[in-house]
Amino acid sequence: MEPVSEDLGLLLVEQFREQMNNLAAAVQLLTPVVQEKAGEQYEPYLAILHQSMYRMMRMLGNLEYLQLPEEELKVEPASLDMAGLCRTLGEQVASLAGQAGLEFSYEEEKGSLITTGDAPQLRRMLLGLISNAFRAAGKGGHTGLRLAVREDRAVLTVWDDGPGLLPTQPAEEEDLLRRPEGLGLGLRVARRIASLHGGAIVFEQREDRGSRSVVSLPIRLPEGGVLRTPGTDWDRSGGFSDLMVELSAVLPYEAFLPADLE
Repeated sequence: MEPVSEDLGLLLVEQFREQMNNLAAAVQLLTPVVQEKAGEQYEPYLAILHQSMYRMMRMLGNLEYLQLPEEELKVEPASLDMAGLCRTLGEQVASLAGQAGLEFSYEEEKGSLITTGDAPQLRRMLLGLISNAFRAAGKGGHTGLRLAVREDRAVLTVWDDGPGLLPTQPAEEEDLLRRPEGLGLGLRVARRIASLHGGAIVFEQREDRGSRSVVSLPIRLPEGGVLRTPGTDWDRSGGFSDLMVELSAVLPYEAFLPADLE
């Protein structure tokens, strides 16, 4: 079978995007009608429908991002507090981890770390790594995010205490990029985002148990070294929670009950 050309790949993504937008609009219009006419007994079915839609959005978004040529990848940097970004994300993830039967913790060396970066893309990068950690840890497992500073670089570590790869498998990076039931697209997106910020990601398999994704990003002080409120930007999420989209593959369907998504 001949490989799909880049132009054809972009065309397919565009076609899927159009149908995905139609589906999302239909689901949003259908949900209140079902709630009003059918009753609470249909809430689980709506939750499954919403989760499937979020999973499709995530997969399509990753495919779309990975299809973009290097020259079309855009980073919209602004001054930000990396510690504040990670802390807020950690709190949001921790509130959902229990629904997946997991524990999630956040640690930081500094209460504030001023740098520049594209905050929505950095959140997407971290959520992709956290989603992988959730899947690797499994129910009853522990995961976490740690922020440290090493000279002129911010080091973000997403870890899990899961069983890791099977003993018969070599701990090659390509294996770490792909978990059971996953395609590894989210991790490839994360790597690309890190690269756009002048950083890199190293995937490590621990000898005893668990794995780590270590992100190293340069600390780039904003002009004058002062944190400023970024200008108003367009909503790249389409109005959907990036948290729910990026974690849709590892959360139970109960997390997608319509009342909880409002």
